[in-house]
Amino acid sequence: MTLVVLYGDSMLARFTKARIDRLEEQSGPDAMVVNCAAGGWTSEDGVRRAEAVAGLDPDVVVLSFGTNDCAPERLVELDAFAANVQRIVARFPRAKVVGFLPPSVLERAGVGPRGRTNSVLARYRTVLRDIVGHDHSVETDRVLAPLVASGTPVHVDDLHLTDEAYDPVITAVARAICRP
Repeated sequence: MTLVVLYGDSMLARFTKARIDRLEEQSGPDAMVVNCAAGGWTSEDGVRRAEAVAGLDPDVVVLSFGTNDCAPERLVELDAFAANVQRIVARFPRAKVVGFLPPSVLERAGVGPRGRTNSVLARYRTVLRDIVGHDHSVETDRVLAPLVASGTPVHVDDLHLTDEAYDPVITAVARAICRP
């Protein structure tokens, strides 16, 4: 069995049973996915809970942090974010760590939900990618680009992904899980 843990914010917390079932199916016959993500979490929440989640001894950990860390009312400074992500990754020395890079938000008049901006979010995305490695990152914006180009909405609330947007994202996460 390959134990996969989803760990982070609402981008992964919104992996419903049906989405988890699809991810397991696409990740191989022996994959079991456990969702340990929660809406609203920042990397600080991730650090506090990492030891307990590491007790599951996962083979793969999919991390999603950054979207809440960059929100002005909950801001985790970039250096602290990097240190937090490094501490989280260090708790999983045996596991393959995959970064679910935060997708861009929909900005209206130059700002997204709760004051987030894509220019700031991009810095958090870069830190997560640098820590887990480019080859172990799911480039969500790249995955969603064909939907965006076709005019298909990818956000339900300017922040979270639509059901249709999750379909290619799940496939990309499964590929990252299976990639050596």
